[in-house]
Amino acid sequence: MKPYYQDDYCTIYHGDCREVLPRLGQVDHVITDPPYSRDFYQRIRTNHEQLGKSRPVSLIALRAGAIGDVNELIDPVSTAIALYCRRWAIVFSDIEYCGEWRERLQARGLDYVRTGAWVKVNPMPQFSGDRPGVGFEVCTICHAKGGKRWNGGGRPAVWTHHISRGDRPDHPTPKPLSLMLQLIQLFSDPGELILDPFLGSGTTLVAAKNLGREAIGIEIEERYCEIAAKRLAQEVLPFREEEGA
Repeated sequence: MKPYYQDDYCTIYHGDCREVLPRLGQVDHVITDPPYSRDFYQRIRTNHEQLGKSRPVSLIALRAGAIGDVNELIDPVSTAIALYCRRWAIVFSDIEYCGEWRERLQARGLDYVRTGAWVKVNPMPQFSGDRPGVGFEVCTICHAKGGKRWNGGGRPAVWTHHISRGDRPDHPTPKPLSLMLQLIQLFSDPGELILDPFLGSGTTLVAAKNLGREAIGIEIEERYCEIAAKRLAQEVLPFREEEGA
């Protein structure tokens, strides 16, 4: 496999993760933000149509592209995560679908540990105004069989960060760099290898490189591979890890 991009820390592969993953070796951690469920995108479409909009929002456009939705991906991807991950597996999803990730990852041999939450300081409002908006996203946290450790002590799996705004890469659903820095700092150690099979705009790899971790990303959309590669090619400022951070 020829990498789309490679430097001393990070490697990007352009392709379908279902085809690329079997060609990779083991990794220490999987930290990823896959497409969300079919129902999630349908709810967005329904709400959008009720508001009388004529143009699709970016999330609908994302669903309509090659990325698809998680319903068609969850079985092969959860199998690969369980097979190749030595330690932590952290998978973001819409809250309605996190139970599916838990069920699949457990069935394939990982230990379910916790459901974590990213609380958004500045979430998007519910534009229809007829129901509460969504103020957080969840991640399913699993671990390979055996002893477990992380760098967060007894603190809860709740992280509060602003959504990406001014520093937002050209992607419909980028996770904030501050969030990914914190997750990588808490769940991994220097010198370990992190995999993100749904790379998107590359924030997981940017955070890993900042923290001196090696990382592999897989992305099916070439335009997002290019965005991620450009971000990684920029000079990375050193990030000092503080004890207990």
